[in-house]
Amino acid sequence: MSIGSLISAYGRTMTRTRPVWIRDAAGGAAQSTTAGTATAAITGYLQIGSGGVALRYGRENVRFGATLYCDGSQDLKANDLLAVTIASEIRTYRVDSVRVPDDRSTADGLYHLIATLEEDLPRG
Repeated sequence: MSIGSLISAYGRTMTRTRPVWIRDAAGGAAQSTTAGTATAAITGYLQIGSGGVALRYGRENVRFGATLYCDGSQDLKANDLLAVTIASEIRTYRVDSVRVPDDRSTADGLYHLIATLEEDLPRG
């Protein structure tokens, strides 16, 4: 199956939030996801990978990594946040990196993006 057919058959629509940098009360820089952020809908094929287990407050704290395949025309950058509903649960992923296979610069049939994601906020 091609990337385009995977997106067409199994694609999910996610909400992208682009964090911005603002000044905090002490004059330092802080990252905000509410002040002046741009949101957009991103449609792509989300492939969830394995989870990393760490202990937090005496219990397991599992964060899952994922790979997102989407059309090359999508506006996606590193540090963007993607919210997706999986099994009636909203999961938030932070974009680690975005790459274009074969460095294609035109919108031909094979032009797509591959993004690596890491779950941003632990569930539960």
